[in-house]
Amino acid sequence: MEKLSIIIPAYNRHALTVRAYQESMNGSYVPDELIVVNDGGTPDLRDMLYSIPRKTNVVYARIEQDIVWNINGNYNLGFFLSTGNYFLLQDTDHVPGKDAYKNAMEILDSRPEVSRVAFKRRCVDVKEVMEKPIDQWIWTKTWGANQVVAMMRRDVYLKLKGQDERFAGNYGYFCYDLVVRRDRILKIQSAMADYFWAVIGDGGEPGLKRGMSPINRRIYRENAIRQHPQHPAGILNFNYVFERWDKNV
Repeated sequence: MEKLSIIIPAYNRHALTVRAYQESMNGSYVPDELIVVNDGGTPDLRDMLYSIPRKTNVVYARIEQDIVWNINGNYNLGFFLSTGNYFLLQDTDHVPGKDAYKNAMEILDSRPEVSRVAFKRRCVDVKEVMEKPIDQWIWTKTWGANQVVAMMRRDVYLKLKGQDERFAGNYGYFCYDLVVRRDRILKIQSAMADYFWAVIGDGGEPGLKRGMSPINRRIYRENAIRQHPQHPAGILNFNYVFERWDKNV
């Protein structure tokens, strides 16, 4: 029987994280576990999440160092703590539509040649998200799939070698490494499902830097052509604590 783990990264946008966390349990398919990784943000997120009734098991983790834009390591830790043979890398500002998990699971169950499912996106203003129930949200435009927000078979992430933490602080560019290895080297077959809400208008997190030095570009290219899988225990270069909460429907 398939088991689905959802990984939600978080950093000091706690109200939005809580909203995404809630809706991740309210769809037509309830995942087997939710894993929220607080990436060096303030610790009050823990109590905010714990106070919400749980429809599934939850893992809450907090990275002790505040590493700038460490979404790379955040996803690695979430994957390391997960137990599902299917898992989904989510994001604080991506909220699943009612049938998103179910639609992606059906594709992976029925099409063994597909190893990864991405999602179409509907853009919704953050005020809609924070002030209205999800069935009243009004979307303004559509976007194509996010390169990272996707459901995968567990072995695929190990073949992709996870995210490379040498590029913490270069948010956005670690996608280059993933795409090259995924599409050009491993030739992993992807499919598309409906849909995620992409939350816009909250300004994002501060300090975004998209510059990448020539030496980092070279390392990216070198890493992209290597064939061996990366064991997740070898790429957690920070201190963290975590706890597991049983569902309490």
